[in-house]
Amino acid sequence: MIGRGRYNGRGMDPQLLRPFIISHVIALLYVMAAWRWPRGTRYVTGACFVFAGAFNTWWATTSPAIYVAAYGPHAIPLYRTFIYGAFARHTAEFVIAIAAGQIAVGVLAFAPLPWRRLSYVGAIVFLLAITPLGIGAAAPSELIFAAGVALLFRERRASSSHAR
Repeated sequence: MIGRGRYNGRGMDPQLLRPFIISHVIALLYVMAAWRWPRGTRYVTGACFVFAGAFNTWWATTSPAIYVAAYGPHAIPLYRTFIYGAFARHTAEFVIAIAAGQIAVGVLAFAPLPWRRLSYVGAIVFLLAITPLGIGAAAPSELIFAAGVALLFRERRASSSHAR
């Protein structure tokens, strides 16, 4: 199980500290990139969501119990109840459905503008939805990433102003 060992249960599990810091640094870099290079950041976002969806599909079919073990202990009580309940009984099905959404968000990031905006909305909703998973999902870095995705909505204006 993730984060188990000599940890005494007070404060942050030391095994999660390094990934926590790294995820937040990456999130801040993502926001800066989204501000400066929205088009390139959009492609990175799309590729990351497609990769995450593919990875989650594979992982859900090979080791579905890892999701319960990794996210259950760190989630807020409402999410924890769901994770240890229905989600634990049907992990692969839930994760594959989530992965399909991730892949759709990723693919739409490469689509023309009306569809691309749907990708941004989907990415923000996804990031907000996983934040209550807590430190197991590197929360609250998802909020920083969501802010970066929101900056991508300005891509068209930024691109058209350079074209003039």
